[in-house]
Amino acid sequence: MKIKNLFLYNPAEKTEAQQLTPSADGLENNPGLNNYIKNNIKNKDSSVYRTGKVSSQLAENLDFIHDAFECGKNFDLMVRQFKIQNSGKAVDAFLIFYDGLVNKNFINRDIMRPLMTNTASTKNSESPEDAVYKIMLTQAPNSKNEDMQSIIELVGFGNCAVFVDGCSCAFVADVKGWGTRNVGKPISEAVLSGPQEAFTETVMTNIALIRKILKDPNLIAENIPVGTKSKTPCALMYLNGITNISLVKEARDRLKAIETEYIFSSADIEMMIEESTVFPFPQLLKTERPDRAAAQLADGKVIIIVQGSPFVLILPATAADLAESSEDNYVRIAEANFMRAVRLAGCFLALFLPGIFISVVLYHHESIPTDLLFAIEATREKMPFPIVLELIIMVLSFELIKEASTRVPDPIGSTLGIVGGLILGQSAVSAGIASPLLIIIVSITALGSFAAPSVSISRALSVMQFIFIFLGATAGFTGIATGVFVLSVCLAASHPFGVPYIPASNGSDSPFFVPPIWKRESRPRALYPQSVSKQPHISRKWKGDE
Repeated sequence: MKIKNLFLYNPAEKTEAQQLTPSADGLENNPGLNNYIKNNIKNKDSSVYRTGKVSSQLAENLDFIHDAFECGKNFDLMVRQFKIQNSGKAVDAFLIFYDGLVNKNFINRDIMRPLMTNTASTKNSESPEDAVYKIMLTQAPNSKNEDMQSIIELVGFGNCAVFVDGCSCAFVADVKGWGTRNVGKPISEAVLSGPQEAFTETVMTNIALIRKILKDPNLIAENIPVGTKSKTPCALMYLNGITNISLVKEARDRLKAIETEYIFSSADIEMMIEESTVFPFPQLLKTERPDRAAAQLADGKVIIIVQGSPFVLILPATAADLAESSEDNYVRIAEANFMRAVRLAGCFLALFLPGIFISVVLYHHESIPTDLLFAIEATREKMPFPIVLELIIMVLSFELIKEASTRVPDPIGSTLGIVGGLILGQSAVSAGIASPLLIIIVSITALGSFAAPSVSISRALSVMQFIFIFLGATAGFTGIATGVFVLSVCLAASHPFGVPYIPASNGSDSPFFVPPIWKRESRPRALYPQSVSKQPHISRKWKGDE
């Protein structure tokens, strides 16, 4: 595994520009254009096809648009032809947009009406492009674009393109009007105290939610489209002057190196850029809370926002991040440390309790009191299955209930979980299929997995507990110790994005202890931020020289 050294800091990388300029080749040699579009252009002798640029002849542009967009088949594609007034002369023009992706009020009020009713005269030295662009200034943002491939992509993303006879460019206006979900409450990361805002499926809304919290002009948001056909917008955000430049470059390079046709969610991006696909724990954090994303940015991390996904990716993830819950930042320190201890104990039980139980019952009778051993053997006297098979059946049954409760409507989900668990456990004991102690073990294991701070960690624990059941059933405590050793080595050797998964703690990023806010003086040193200090040694000035 290649580990990148984040100590290698090159100041020149700060000025690296984002290269998103379309290819200057013609459409025939342009690999970014859809092959179906290239193969269905009828007039391949036109200047538009040969150069890939907008022609000054409106008829050539109209023919190309009709062929490229298959206007006869797409009933939601609107091509409106009209005449504009330019210095008292009527000039032919047309515009194109997808109905449902745009706000037609903007088109009628801010584009077509000014163009069709213009009475202002233009200067003789003014080009036709500048004259039309000046008329469209009421609709912002808008831009001139000469590249047909880029225009096709922008129209597909909810923009409107205006072509005017005599103008060798198109005028693209941002008139997006698709339905969006309002900012709601977090679901998977709900807290009793703290902000009650969650990310939505719109990139710009999510960026605004983060900027509203940080209010830092050094907060950078780079646009990196991913997907050769979908061109899904992804926003790469970091704090300039704080985040390590090598970390930013690594994240940017991995995003740009993704070669796939379509990207639908942040989960696709996560699986495309993660270090290892077989690593048991998450290497990137997923959050739906803007406050948590802003706090991670302030610590020197990088976040990725994907259009269409309400979950933001935070990279890299470390063991300290996996133990942290959003609730820790909104309660007093004693409560936060107690809750974290309970949370870590729950994760430990979810991972090791079934394997330890199997080891004790099969191999290590001397490790439990004799009376308890007799009680266990008495309850198992008439059991028809081996204890390993019995445990696996019950664990799988509870996993089935947990999975089913997330797939049914909310009013039924909670009822299904409670009633299903009670009926299943009681019926299994009454039928003599499972022992009461085994039901208690499985129930505690399920509660421990629910105590995990995120759904990703809970699912990882649920998968890994079967490995420890197998190790405990085959070799007892020796097998479990071997599994713990191998897992520890994997965690210690993992360096997602060049950052150690188990970093040396500097007090402010410990996975076991939540320090007071006035002691969180430095950022995690494992990230090698450009600015380590977050606050002075004495941040509570009213305390004097304490």
